[in-house]
Amino acid sequence: MPYSVAEQIKLRFREIQDVRFASTTADLTLTSRNHEPDIIVETWMNSRLFVYIINKTPKRRLIKSLLKQNTNASIGSLFLIDLALLPDDGFCGRLRDWQDDLRVMNMGAIFAYTAAEEKLRLIQVNIDETTQRNEFIVWHTLDFPFDAVSVRRRDYQTNIRGSWYIGDIASTKFKRRVSDERARQRFHYRKKQTRSLDSSQAEPISAAYLALEIEVGAGQDAVKKAFRNLARKYHPDVSDHEKDEAEKRFKEVKSAYDLIKRRRRWS
Repeated sequence: MPYSVAEQIKLRFREIQDVRFASTTADLTLTSRNHEPDIIVETWMNSRLFVYIINKTPKRRLIKSLLKQNTNASIGSLFLIDLALLPDDGFCGRLRDWQDDLRVMNMGAIFAYTAAEEKLRLIQVNIDETTQRNEFIVWHTLDFPFDAVSVRRRDYQTNIRGSWYIGDIASTKFKRRVSDERARQRFHYRKKQTRSLDSSQAEPISAAYLALEIEVGAGQDAVKKAFRNLARKYHPDVSDHEKDEAEKRFKEVKSAYDLIKRRRRWS
């Protein structure tokens, strides 16, 4: 008998070095919840993560309710969405409200799955802003490496406004690869436009916010805080990363911070 999607994903979590355990059994130590997680994950750093496998259109208020409920218990939330509910690869247009909420939550991406012919595939659905208001271009990263898990608290000023514990399953190395691909996608999108754009329009600063690992459009205090945290993490003199990698990432962070300040006209 084939494993369910939840069971297959649970086994994938168990293969990650940072994961202490992953279970599909409900945590009886917690009080009754609005929506029970499909998978419970705990890392060796004692971070806890609740994973929700979504196979029908979710209500916005449910997403916000789960974020609030889990954050109050210092638990991260991760939503894995059936790919059939998301825009196709190459889509360009408006998103549904709940899709836009998840895009903001994961800094420009939605984690998805497909189980065609009983074969589980994990996909990152990348969503980038275009030069047109409320218009996005979508591209899929198939079979992205499921080799990391983390939980961190993030502050949001729009959509899912608040401060929430969010789960992440994309490694730093993979994020850098996606960042490079985003640059190529923006180039190809601009080439398809029939009308000319000045440079300030053609270069949205969303990539700079993503480089600082914060919500696109976050305020000055959030940007400054993110820059300081990442600068301390990647400064070559103190970073735990290899020197070449630390120097490259530090330059990216500094460049992103300077771009946002310049475009927002912050001192």
